[in-house]
Amino acid sequence: MKRLLFATAGLLAIGVSGFPLIGSISSPALVSVAQAAETEQTATFDVPSMTCALCPVTVRKAMEGVEGVKSVTVDFDARTATVTFDPSMTTIEAIATASANAGYPAKHIL
Repeated sequence: MKRLLFATAGLLAIGVSGFPLIGSISSPALVSVAQAAETEQTATFDVPSMTCALCPVTVRKAMEGVEGVKSVTVDFDARTATVTFDPSMTTIEAIATASANAGYPAKHIL
């Protein structure tokens, strides 16, 4: 029983001593997040051929499959897809092509 108590106390001491490290790590992490936000671009695509409930799922998966795409939001009622992506890794044309290859031609809305 005493061994468990000493082991727990030791782990707590190590854990408490690690707290200052957490504070010093968060600043560079916040800078990294801010830099990532600067490099992201958002584009909206018109996808008029979506006609059923599964169409948006197919479009979303096709667009998410493009390297550099961060997120895809599909609006079935408006027949649009809004994509957030890293322009250093992919292009609007590549995202539109991925959707077209899945059977849903997409046109970038300016």
